[in-house]
Amino acid sequence: MSYKVKTDEVGSAVSGILLQYTADVQYDIIKLTDETADKLKEQIKKGSPVDWRKVKRRGKYKRSWRVKTTRDDLYAYERTVHAGGKEYRLTHLLEFGHKTSRGNRTKAEPHIAPAAERIINEYVKGISEIVRGSSRYGGGRRNYKK
Repeated sequence: MSYKVKTDEVGSAVSGILLQYTADVQYDIIKLTDETADKLKEQIKKGSPVDWRKVKRRGKYKRSWRVKTTRDDLYAYERTVHAGGKEYRLTHLLEFGHKTSRGNRTKAEPHIAPAAERIINEYVKGISEIVRGSSRYGGGRRNYKK
């Protein structure tokens, strides 16, 4: 893409191009963050333990996973994946195991950390692809559903 500008307008032309590039990158990173948070939620759900011996529970913990936007302003966009309702109390106990009332220890069932590790690696790769360049400037922009 080429522009014809006078020498005294070079600063404002470069500033405008950088603003467009920044807006493109910011939009793509927000879309990537939304997709990644949803994917993380699904992977945690898939790996969540279900205790079929307790009739009352039957997958309540597994179904409790939620994604919410915790920060959305000019400087940051943040999504949080969490267990909703009363089920948030179980996350640490299931992930790391705990001592029972009889003095025994339960087996740890890690399901959050492995999913988060996989997703973080994908997220970092996605951001590096986005930052390398947007489509307006000949870069390798990701294709998103619109």
